[in-house]
Amino acid sequence: MACVGCSSSSGCSTGGCGTGISLQEYLKSLGIDDEANTETESNDYDVFEVEFKAARKDFFRDIRDLSLKKDDRVVVQVDSGFDLGRVVTTGKVVAIKMQQKRLERESPEILEILRKATPRDLEVVAEIKASEAEAAEVCQMKIKNHGLDMKFVDVEFRFDMQKVSLYYTAEQRVDFRELVRDLAAQYRTRIQLIQISAREEAKRLGGIGTCGRTLCCSTWLTDFEQVSTDAAKPQNLPFNLSRLSGQCGRLKCCLNYELDGYLQALKKFPSIDSRVKTEYGMARIEKIDIFKEEVWLHHENSGSWERHSLQNFNQKFAKK
Repeated sequence: MACVGCSSSSGCSTGGCGTGISLQEYLKSLGIDDEANTETESNDYDVFEVEFKAARKDFFRDIRDLSLKKDDRVVVQVDSGFDLGRVVTTGKVVAIKMQQKRLERESPEILEILRKATPRDLEVVAEIKASEAEAAEVCQMKIKNHGLDMKFVDVEFRFDMQKVSLYYTAEQRVDFRELVRDLAAQYRTRIQLIQISAREEAKRLGGIGTCGRTLCCSTWLTDFEQVSTDAAKPQNLPFNLSRLSGQCGRLKCCLNYELDGYLQALKKFPSIDSRVKTEYGMARIEKIDIFKEEVWLHHENSGSWERHSLQNFNQKFAKK
């Protein structure tokens, strides 16, 4: 398990870095009962994580003791208005997520949960969703009419209809002032244009990955980390960009998921292309299998192959 104090994801045991503390100690410092099961939902913590459209999430405080639980629909306070979302995280897990984001429990950035959503609120949400589908066509048409070099991605109406957010991608800077005026005149509300990356576009649109599962970015992945082609070699993946790229056209985020495990396992093995002296002459290490713990040698003189278990290889060829 990673340290709570440093939020390290690998190579650090609890408290091992000198700054980390155990989960129980951390929860106790927050005034939360550390005797309870850490996976059990608890409303002892008055901050909740609320999700909006396209997996956008934020923290909100319940000062009205609404007895909220996961999946409750709530109306929350936002900048100059209010919005409606769904409670996705409660109790101790919220405390951990806030700590990872270095956000204090009493931070003024955490706005309030105003009330639970009513049946009428949910009807309004359905109406807004239908309006967004129509607005998407309008926005694409107006972008084309203004001759703007930008790609429309999505449009989002806030629950109070006081703001319309239009998401787009573009290779270069775009002067969209006339487009904003045009949209503001039609919808008579504040228009916000937000440029996003290709990865964020995939997050908003969603889809199914080559693994057959819903895209990580549109379900649980919150932060995008840099992905390099160097991650493919330790995992013995073929260097084929079309297979290594995701729906967004960028390298798959999942290339990083098991990389640390592979790098740790490879420390037990000799380096690929290194040479060893055998009874038949020099041989080159051409292949290793970390799961079967095998090393394959290619004899330079005969061209034949020889397979060794890692244990046997170390006994015969490891330097004393």
